[in-house]
Amino acid sequence: MVNVFLTFLRKKLYVCTVKHIKPMKKIILPLVALLGFTMGAQAQQFSVGAGVNTRIYHLKEGPGTAPGLSLDFEANFRKTESFAFSVGAALTGSAGYHFKKTSMNLGEIYLDIPVRAKYYIPASSTTEFYLFGGLVPSLALVSIDAHSNGSTSNFDTYPLTRFDIMLGGGAGAEISERVRLTLGYDFGLLSRYKSGAGSSPHTSLVKLAAYYMF
Repeated sequence: MVNVFLTFLRKKLYVCTVKHIKPMKKIILPLVALLGFTMGAQAQQFSVGAGVNTRIYHLKEGPGTAPGLSLDFEANFRKTESFAFSVGAALTGSAGYHFKKTSMNLGEIYLDIPVRAKYYIPASSTTEFYLFGGLVPSLALVSIDAHSNGSTSNFDTYPLTRFDIMLGGGAGAEISERVRLTLGYDFGLLSRYKSGAGSSPHTSLVKLAAYYMF
C-alpha cells in the first residue's frame, strides 16, 4: 500500500508541475523582479528553513486538523533598520486528517508564495524581534485520500479548487544574523469548493519554522 501511495504521489506531483507550476512562472518571476527593483535594497538576505505546521479546515460541522511539515526559502529586502519586505516560496505538506473522533489518510502538498512586510524591534546587539504580515498565494499541488484499495485524488472526487490567497501574520526573531525563528498564522480567503458546490470551507495554517540565513 505504501508503494502504491508513493507511486500515485509522484505521478500527481509531475502532472501538477507541468499543468500548474510552469504557468505560474508568468506571475511569480515578474513579482520577484518587481520587488527587487522597486525596493532598491542593496543587501538582500536569503534564508532556507524547515518547519512544522497544522492545517485547519473550517467546516460547518466544526474544524478539522491535519499536521504537517514545510520546506522554505525566503529573500529579505531590508529598507531601513526597522522595516523590510520579503518574498519566498514554501512547499507545505500535511498527512492525516482529524475531525472530532474520526480520522482519514488525507495527504496534501501546497506551493505557497508568501509576500510580507516586517517591522523590527532590536533586543540586543545580536538579537532582533520582528512582526510580519502579508498575503500568501497558495496552490494545492496534491490532495489524495489513501485507503485499502490504493489512493484517489480528491480533485477527481470533490469539486475542489487548487488556488487560494491567504492573509495573516506573526512574529519572529533573528539571532546573530544567522538564525531566524518564526511563528505565524494565515487564513485562506477563498472557498476550497468551486462555486455552486454547496458547502464553503476555508483553510488556515499555523506554522512554526526555523531558518538559516546567508
